[in-house]
Amino acid sequence: MHRRRTSPGHASAMTLLYSKIHARRLACLLLAVAYCVAVLHHYLAWRPGFTRTRASRHAPASSWPKPDNITVSGLVFYGRRDRVRTMLCYLERNMVDNGGWLDEVLWIGNTFDSDDRAYLDEVIASNPRYRMIPVEGEMLWVNTYYKAWQQLERGKYYVKIDDDILWIEDGAIPQLVTRKMNNPNDLVVSGNIINNPPLGFIHYAIGAVHPYLPEMSPPPQGPKTTWKPSQDPLWSGPDDLSFAVQGEPPHQGHRWLRLADDKALHRTPASKIKWEVWHDSYTSWAIAAQMHYSLLENIENDALHLYKLNKMWDMMGERIRINFICVYADEVLDTDIGSWPAYKGDEDMLVMELPKQLNRSVTIVSDALAAHFSYTDQQKLGHTDLLERYHVLAQDRACLNPRPQEDGF
Repeated sequence: MHRRRTSPGHASAMTLLYSKIHARRLACLLLAVAYCVAVLHHYLAWRPGFTRTRASRHAPASSWPKPDNITVSGLVFYGRRDRVRTMLCYLERNMVDNGGWLDEVLWIGNTFDSDDRAYLDEVIASNPRYRMIPVEGEMLWVNTYYKAWQQLERGKYYVKIDDDILWIEDGAIPQLVTRKMNNPNDLVVSGNIINNPPLGFIHYAIGAVHPYLPEMSPPPQGPKTTWKPSQDPLWSGPDDLSFAVQGEPPHQGHRWLRLADDKALHRTPASKIKWEVWHDSYTSWAIAAQMHYSLLENIENDALHLYKLNKMWDMMGERIRINFICVYADEVLDTDIGSWPAYKGDEDMLVMELPKQLNRSVTIVSDALAAHFSYTDQQKLGHTDLLERYHVLAQDRACLNPRPQEDGF
């Protein structure tokens, strides 16, 4: 039997063909490896202790171009410097000079505390676009807040911001104002606010709230300051332990830790949340704590989509808290603010009475996220480390000019 001889040219062609086949196999293998790595990264990024990356704090405040023919004013009801030192980073980030939409910020000083007032004076002096709005009389309260609304100037859009709004997502303010401009039937446009009944029930129901419980004993060494839950240990303790919605804080400056089991929500305070604006959903510091730590986890894991439905929510005559809202001055002033009933607060009027009288809507922009720290009945939230966590988060991701640690906080 004779073996056929292969010419040099034919051998070269075969070698080239085999090389191409091996190259394609190698390329397919590399693509498969890359796909597996991507899937693994996606999975791990959702697990406690693993994070995704995000743009630096120096990114523009929004990609929404501000129309030239409008004036947008921030309206801050000020009272507590330990909150405002954090919120200030988000205000600066949203000023027109930094690519945002706020042409000015008006401050209503609502405190008799000398240190708080001195801090406000420093804030006003720090930016020519900041100014104080004097309101005569005693410190404002629920039934006298109307005096602040009488100070609005016609032709301006106002974004009212409580002084304990400790986090504002980039683009939230432009989205509020844009919605108000383009939808004249909306009397009030609100952000999608963490710790704002009844929105907390929605956040819980759509999977944005995670299982957290308080650390019952202080760690052997004081934990370093971090805003990232993944840098804390997982919660450890009895499998049947739960925490009451009105339970006592275990110790000052305590932290809440992630439970490893995602199905353990039934053991946590948030499992008691309801679609309501009062009762535990409003008064429980523990429910608020769990919502705040869940937000920090979602920020770290680049999972803010968990809060969003890409839709607007019409409150259909039900109450919403006015922690972070947009109104048009003329529409509020036209209601003859001085004639508002003495027994009605500004929230009663803006989101309940006036929409009913005028047949107007109150709308939530689900993509405009912000975090509200606490209500009066949630003062025990101050026993957590959340104020410091939010401040570190702002320094890390929001402050255009991070400041050294201030004294007196």
